[in-house]
Amino acid sequence: MRTRRLLAAIIIIAALPASLAFAGGAGGVGFGMQYFDAGLSSADRQAEYVTGFGYGVTWQGQRIGGFGMGILSADGVTAGGVGGMVLGQEWKGGPFTAAISLWTGLGGISLHDVPSRRAYGIVFGEAEAEIGIRPVPFMQVVAYAGFQAWGNFVPGLMFRSAVLTTPVFGFRVSWGAF
Repeated sequence: MRTRRLLAAIIIIAALPASLAFAGGAGGVGFGMQYFDAGLSSADRQAEYVTGFGYGVTWQGQRIGGFGMGILSADGVTAGGVGGMVLGQEWKGGPFTAAISLWTGLGGISLHDVPSRRAYGIVFGEAEAEIGIRPVPFMQVVAYAGFQAWGNFVPGLMFRSAVLTTPVFGFRVSWGAF
């Protein structure tokens, strides 16, 4: 009898950190657009992108996960992809969720309007704020706005500067445990 109690106590103590690690999480798809603003944007790419993502959420609301993104400009001049990590913080109230997130990663971009070089390895970053609503308990619809930056690391300058910066906005649909 004592051995069973000891074994049960060991299992509970061992499982406690795991139960606190991830209280929820989601995965889904998204669509976003770059918005050209002469005061904020360093180049007029106006690309659109689709994203697949997944993340876990701790009991304290921290998001940790990953994403893959395909990028294409409306005129077909810019195309590429990025993969990376999602870090953020979320807050919940009823069927609503608000969050701030940082999406960072590495990828490649092809630019057909740059005569000297056509492909670049890039470092990607996007800081954003989002608001979501859950129409059903396992699905969430999100609108977001933020600021995106691409910095190339090979070969040479991509545009007039080493970093493309621009505002972004978009929508996501995710499924999971909210």
